[in-house]
Amino acid sequence: MVFSSCSRVIGYSVVLWNIPDRELADGTVVPVYVKSNIAHQYIIKLPQTGERVEVPLWKLSSPVSKKRAVALAQKYAEFEHKYAKCVLDGLPIREDPENGSKQQYRLRQDEVIRVLYRGNGVIPTNGKENLKGEWLRVLASDGTTGWCFSQNLRLFAMNADGSYGEGSEEAQVQQADEVLDMFLKTKWYPDYYAQMISRNRIELDYFSPEFYFDTGSDTGTVAIHLHNLDVEYPFAGISKVAESVYKCNGTPIQVTVRGGSSIVVQYTDASGKPKSYNFVSLADDVDIGKLIQDENERRANVLNDIRALGPAFSSSNYGDLIFDQNSIFLWTNFDLLVPSVISRTAQNDGTVSVKYLLPVNLRNEWDGILTFSFSGMSKEVNLLYKKLNNGLRLSVAKVSVSLDTVTERNTVSVSQTNNALVMFFHN
Repeated sequence: MVFSSCSRVIGYSVVLWNIPDRELADGTVVPVYVKSNIAHQYIIKLPQTGERVEVPLWKLSSPVSKKRAVALAQKYAEFEHKYAKCVLDGLPIREDPENGSKQQYRLRQDEVIRVLYRGNGVIPTNGKENLKGEWLRVLASDGTTGWCFSQNLRLFAMNADGSYGEGSEEAQVQQADEVLDMFLKTKWYPDYYAQMISRNRIELDYFSPEFYFDTGSDTGTVAIHLHNLDVEYPFAGISKVAESVYKCNGTPIQVTVRGGSSIVVQYTDASGKPKSYNFVSLADDVDIGKLIQDENERRANVLNDIRALGPAFSSSNYGDLIFDQNSIFLWTNFDLLVPSVISRTAQNDGTVSVKYLLPVNLRNEWDGILTFSFSGMSKEVNLLYKKLNNGLRLSVAKVSVSLDTVTERNTVSVSQTNNALVMFFHN
């Protein structure tokens, strides 16, 4: 409806950056019909076909009269179709054409920018003489405009279809790599996150917004942050070593892209031993912090529900159990559970928590697992629980924790033996 109804031209703009999928070259003056600040797009008419299409705001100059747009295109004519590759990591784009001016943007090594026109400014020096080069008005691929001194830029031509032309060989500019672009722009999380989320079984020890792989393209730092590895390196560009295989320059990190949502990161430690880690991308609506908050609330609600059912429970054989605020419990007269379940050194109080997840095969009979940490007792006591209208049924759970040498994460196994003690406490 927007396309069929927008017939009035709001102005004319100059294409600042090639639009390859439409074969629309920079320097072209086009009519603009709609500006969307929400979608960050203009609707323009293609001069070749008359088709109306959406274009990102940053790729066009602001709409003005046709006469002014034509004059602006003439201002850019000297550097029509001219782009530049940055050969120095961290080269600044400045607000004004002088070295002391405010930095608007810092370029990455091998990053490509558009050159708009030359300007007069203060030529920087090395302390003895002026540096060779000139100040150029440039446009970065995020829409930032400013001034950049040309000494560390290599200019080349780009055709309307996005292919590189004159000067690209000297500048050693490679054609766009869609796989690499996708990889660099994606935030990567440990692959087991996807399984935890799909099963709604969040293991808090290994689930954190602090665990991820950072490509470094935005932050300037290539990083692997995991529960058992924490390394960072300055971003120095990416080199393609094979199809879908990339080396992070200056780091012991190599990445194999396995599609749009999965990568394998190989890291070689100081001893020369390589290790591989699997990472995945997550849907845009996945909020790691919110999932952790929800899981913590779920565990807190388990204890709240048990307190609401009690908070005091009593068994003629196994004593009196009170669930107090702040995860505190008081358990008295548990002599029959000593020493098979509770040690002789245990006192009558401690803390109770929801620490382990109930396996699927026990869900029909039990609601979950309560972990009791008694004062004076080093070993935890794990009990399966089932809420009933008139009380609480408990049974000893066998919890085994072992290290998985492949994932280097602890694997938890929960079971109930055939002759496990079952206790009933009425409320």
